[in-house]
Amino acid sequence: MTTTEPSPAVHALPPLGVARERFLSGRPVPEWVPEEVLAAWRRARFFGVPHDLGEPAAAPPRPADSPLLGAARPVLERIAPALGPGPSVLLLTDARLRVLWTSGVAPGLPPCPGLSEQEVGHNSAALALRDRRRAEVHGPEHFLDVWQDVSAVSVPVLAPKSGHALGTLTVACRLCGGRPPHPQAALAEAAATAVEAELLARAGRPEQLLLDAYLRAARGEDRAVAALDGRNRLLSAAAERLASEEVLRALERTAVTARHSDPPPAPTLPEDAGCTARIEVVRQDGAVLGIVAVLEARTETAPRPRPRALPALAGSSLPWRYAVERAADLARSPEPMLLTGERGTGKTALARELLGRSPVKVVDAAEAGSLEAGSLEGDLVRWAARGPLLLRHAERLTQPAVAVLNSLLDAHPDARLLITHTPGTPPGPCLQRLLDKLAARSVILPPLRERAEDIRELLTALAPRPAPGSPPLTWTLDAVRALEQHPWPGNVTELAHVVQALAEHRRASGPIRRAELPDTVREGPAVRPLSPMEHAERATILETLHRHGGNKSRAAAALGIGRATLYRKLREYEG
Repeated sequence: MTTTEPSPAVHALPPLGVARERFLSGRPVPEWVPEEVLAAWRRARFFGVPHDLGEPAAAPPRPADSPLLGAARPVLERIAPALGPGPSVLLLTDARLRVLWTSGVAPGLPPCPGLSEQEVGHNSAALALRDRRRAEVHGPEHFLDVWQDVSAVSVPVLAPKSGHALGTLTVACRLCGGRPPHPQAALAEAAATAVEAELLARAGRPEQLLLDAYLRAARGEDRAVAALDGRNRLLSAAAERLASEEVLRALERTAVTARHSDPPPAPTLPEDAGCTARIEVVRQDGAVLGIVAVLEARTETAPRPRPRALPALAGSSLPWRYAVERAADLARSPEPMLLTGERGTGKTALARELLGRSPVKVVDAAEAGSLEAGSLEGDLVRWAARGPLLLRHAERLTQPAVAVLNSLLDAHPDARLLITHTPGTPPGPCLQRLLDKLAARSVILPPLRERAEDIRELLTALAPRPAPGSPPLTWTLDAVRALEQHPWPGNVTELAHVVQALAEHRRASGPIRRAELPDTVREGPAVRPLSPMEHAERATILETLHRHGGNKSRAAAALGIGRATLYRKLREYEG
């Protein structure tokens, strides 16, 4: 289960209270105050949280159909009596730290609609959600006056399949000496484990209900029936023949929209779809799970439309087409999107292509590494209302700038914002929160070594236009094979530099031969190339690690393999 590291502050709570008073009054803070506590106080001041906050701010209505609350409520109602007769509170939050459920009463613990740092400053729930492990905050480590005599322990609740943090479970009580573990830490961990087990038990039920509705609509006949929930598709043979990819995407958008509107809107099919769709909504306990569509051919069927293409991006391999098509689908709705991948994989080129011809504001944190939070705030507020904003190299933003970005995305969840991110060093807490916030609308661009079959198309696209009367640049088969076997650590950008240099400096005529390639490319990789199956396995492992925040134990459990096996495979693929 999750663990926490003892905070140096908890061994000196009374002096820490004096240090907090000095901080609030603007006087110098003693050097022995732990940096993480001081940083938390500074963040609260940066967010404008008043330390003497009295009445909690009005909160948006709690989601009535929250899957987390539905799974957690029966579990927590059984566990709540274990709090005992003493003054203590058990509460559940969602991933935005909105309080969904509470039990118990304790003097000095006023009801609070939300526990985000922007609302109430430093607290154990925000810390547990950010660090994805059990966290404790005691007495004066809190920023608010009303929590100076409170000890709290929080545990993140993780989704059983994806590993995403769905929310937190917190137990708060009167100040208990401030030495970990919190006396109710075992209860908090047991409650989180029980809720995760209930979520796992319920995980397969929506798919079963969707399957049942699909079978009822098909009725064993050769009918064109499609069942969709935004993640899964069930298609009859007749539906596969009748529905184009554009029709299925339109139905998927209808399935997603149906979760938030009742009754759901009629699907908007392409004009040349060649069919009509009759929709039935599938529900569970009042919540919409998906839709079942019965398709009927029109009398005059038009040819199936081809999927939307992005002309400036060459490549037809499956990993590349999947990434581009997913990005194109996400770009249809005006919400923030994250494009992530190794350097040189084409994140900026894809972002510009997705934004089309609209005027785009570009902010590059790599060129302005000292980008101030104030200037970023101004750009976001101004362009969120007027047009799209492309923010490059999010990993180079300063922590205050990322904190402002998180706050503004909370206030403007429909901002037309594309963010590029190159993984590398472990992200800080603010950047990790941004990555978690955009995880559902992120696209991972595959590195060039995982789509080597695209190199022939890329060579044609990257070659400079020949002078009038000159032949285009061509390549021998041996040279192409060497290019396909090279690992390309710089990806498409590195390949473009090689092509440009060869086109500018070669003096021979005819196709480019292997001998003309740079030494590192001509000599070939030092290790054997991976098979397509190994490439797929490696991509699955890396994606699972990304979903679980780099935690190898959780990733191994999700993959169904031992941790030693995961380490061995990572070493093999690194070699």
